[in-house]
Amino acid sequence: MDAIRYFSRTGNTKVLAEAIGADLGLEAKAITEPLPDEVDTLYLGAAIYMTSIDKHMKAYASKVDPKQVKRVVLFGTSGGVMSSEKAVAKLLTEQGVTVAPEGLHLHGLVPKHDKLSDEQLEKVHAFTKQSV
Repeated sequence: MDAIRYFSRTGNTKVLAEAIGADLGLEAKAITEPLPDEVDTLYLGAAIYMTSIDKHMKAYASKVDPKQVKRVVLFGTSGGVMSSEKAVAKLLTEQGVTVAPEGLHLHGLVPKHDKLSDEQLEKVHAFTKQSV
């Protein structure tokens, strides 16, 4: 079974998670929702806030169990050029979790943007095709 979890303060990462979920036929849920007992692929979404990932995502990524989750595919958003992928990947690999090399990070999003552009949706479609 695959799952999607995300943390979003401004709604952008949630919108991205829902678009990924629509492509994969999965329901995107916040990191506060527990995972199923076994997860083949966890799509995990984070964002950059003032040059760092949020403390809630740091805590979540630090507790992902490699016995429960076989592989994590990262995605995220930011208003600038920074990406959350390296920081989250580091926390996951420190736990022994396998992180897929492919990921998706959308840059230049304004807070509370409730819709992805056609170009961004094309990136989502390409990402979901390569990640399965």
